[in-house]
Amino acid sequence: MMCTRILAVLLVIAGAAFSADLPAQPTDKSKWPSRLTFVTGPAGGFGFPTGSAWASAVGAEAGIPISVEATTGLQVNPLMIEDKKAEVGLSAGDTSLEGWNGADWTKGRQIRAQRALLVLDPWVMQFYTTRRAGITTLAGINGKSVNPSRRRSWTDNVLRDMVEVLGLKPGRISNVGPNDANTLLGDGRLDIAAVAGAIPHPAVSEFEVNHEMVLIPMTKEERQKYLAKHTALFAYDIPANSYKGQTRPIPTVASYNIYIVHKDLPESLVYALVKASFAKKDQLAAAHRAFARMETKNIVYATVPLHPGAIRYFEEQGVKLPDRLKAQP
Repeated sequence: MMCTRILAVLLVIAGAAFSADLPAQPTDKSKWPSRLTFVTGPAGGFGFPTGSAWASAVGAEAGIPISVEATTGLQVNPLMIEDKKAEVGLSAGDTSLEGWNGADWTKGRQIRAQRALLVLDPWVMQFYTTRRAGITTLAGINGKSVNPSRRRSWTDNVLRDMVEVLGLKPGRISNVGPNDANTLLGDGRLDIAAVAGAIPHPAVSEFEVNHEMVLIPMTKEERQKYLAKHTALFAYDIPANSYKGQTRPIPTVASYNIYIVHKDLPESLVYALVKASFAKKDQLAAAHRAFARMETKNIVYATVPLHPGAIRYFEEQGVKLPDRLKAQP
C-alpha cells in the first residue's frame, strides 16, 4: 500500500515537471485584426511621443503592428474609437466619463464602445511662462494672451472652463500646438502657455532648456472652486524639482491618464496588450517616467468599464475590481 502511494506521488511530480517543460500554448490570433491604430494627441504634446514608445514596445511584445496617429486632442479619441476609426486611444478619466454619459462635445451621443485598458498616472494641467513676463498667479492671465494647445483638446477645454468658473478675463486665447506655442512664448508674442500630461511634460522640458521658465500655481481658493464643479478631477501638486529651478510644489488640478480600446476587440488581444505593457514597463519607463508610475492597482481609478481581456489580466494579478468596472453594458 505504501509503495503504491509513493509511486502515485512520484507520477504526479513527474507529470508536473513534464508539464512545466512544455512550451506555452500559442495564443489563438485567428480573430485578431492585422494591425491596430492608436490615436494619441498633438505631435508636440505628451500623448504622441509616449504613445509611440508604447506602440513600438507593446506591439512587438504582443505580436501585432500598432500605428500611431496624432490627433487634435483627447475628446477626438473616444469618438474615433466609437466610430471604429481607431482601436486604441489615449484619454483622461474625466473625458471618458463625460463621453460615456454624453456631453456637449459628443453632440448628445453616449460614447459607450470605449473600454478601459490601462491607467497610467495623473494627467496634469500645467501653466508656464517666462520669468521676464512677471506673471506669478493664475489671475495674472487677465488681459494676457494664453495658448492652451489645440482647439477642443483637454487642455483647451479645461482652460476655457476655468475662465468661466473662476471669472478670469484673458486678453486672447490662441490654439496652436505646443511646439509653436513655445516659439511664440520665447519670442514674447505669447504670455502664457498651457499643456496637460504626465510630469515632466515634453513641451515644458523643451522650453526650459533655453529659457527661464516659471510654472504658474492655482491658489487654494481657485482650486477648491473649480473642483467643486468638476468632481471627476482632483487636486494635484506638481512635485518640487520636476523642472529646472522649480524648488516648491505647484498646486494645480489633474485627471487620470488612461488608455482605452474598442469593446469589440478580441479578449485574447486585449489581454496580450495589457500583459505586454507590464512586461515592458522598464523599457517604457526609459522612454518616459509616466510609465514608471504605471501600477496594476491604479486600474481601479478607471472611469469606464474595463475590457474583458483587461479584467482577466488584472484579476490574475490579484486586483479586486469594483463591480462598476466589470459590468459590460
